Amino acid sequence: MNQLRVVQWTTGKTGRAGVRAVVEHPALTLVGGYAWSADKVGQDVGELCGIDPIGVTATDDVDTLLALRPDCVIYTPYRPDTDHLARILESGCNVVTSMYQLTGRGYGDDAHERIVAAAERGRASLYASGTYPGYVGTVALALTAVSSRIDRITMLESVDLRGYENEPMYRAMGIDRDPADPEAATLIEAACGSFRDQVAVMAHAVALDLDEIRFHADFAVADGDTDFGFMTVGAGRVAAIRGTIAGWAGGRPRIECRSVWKLGERTTPDWPVEHGYVIDIEGNPSFRARIEPGEHWSGSVSTALPLVNAISAVCAAPPGIVNYGELPLVRALHAVH
Repeated sequence: MNQLRVVQWTTGKTGRAGVRAVVEHPALTLVGGYAWSADKVGQDVGELCGIDPIGVTATDDVDTLLALRPDCVIYTPYRPDTDHLARILESGCNVVTSMYQLTGRGYGDDAHERIVAAAERGRASLYASGTYPGYVGTVALALTAVSSRIDRITMLESVDLRGYENEPMYRAMGIDRDPADPEAATLIEAACGSFRDQVAVMAHAVALDLDEIRFHADFAVADGDTDFGFMTVGAGRVAAIRGTIAGWAGGRPRIECRSVWKLGERTTPDWPVEHGYVIDIEGNPSFRARIEPGEHWSGSVSTALPLVNAISAVCAAPPGIVNYGELPLVRALHAVH
């Protein structure tokens, strides 16, 4: 079995899950790790990720990592660094990333054009996935195989956020803001930019030309001050968000990414939580599918594994930004024991 050489870029929640998955994978070898913070430089990547030492030292030196000649980088920082991405792709190294906005122009035209040009020069590929957007969209597209007519594809993530402790992300979404604050609406629309790209990617995958992509969000507020351990939300402040990003064609919504994200139990309005994902296909035939997280489900793991399991296909893909249409079905190779 040919081993593919992998570098993990940052070791946050998703990165730690990625390292553990690569170490356990029989066809992948972890050869390097990028340290975002100076205090992690020089430490063993395995220890940074909560496992035994693996003999790989974290560094913030990009040249050192690229000199390892990795086949692929798992790129999972909080925000992208276009200079780093361009250097990685120009070196001929492929990238799998949880930053779904990199599939399109979500970070701006200049960044998009630089990434595409760097991938072409290096003959390398970039692929973005995760749980949602990413994996759930892949499942929805697979479900359409029984359709003779599709009127609308709707995906819903409906979850209680308390199990995923990430205060910076929640504040960037507008959680704990005054719902009347105009910046709350601006923040959540920006935070949902990756779903715009998922709608566009899915439309392309089913050969649908969209007229426009629309966004709408409603807020629910906390009924009382609540301390969640990792952050506090005040009474009357945003504690839940219900949003829809819809791709329109022919005067109606055709592909929708919906969400109900709720931090805590006591909110007004009190929207129900599905504790998972619901996919509706409307057409001929119409049907519904549910993804209900079970034992060992983790948000960081379910974000990292669609990246790790795509590495072999991405390394074999044509250069450029690749999506559902350019890859074979991403699946867990060698995972059955």
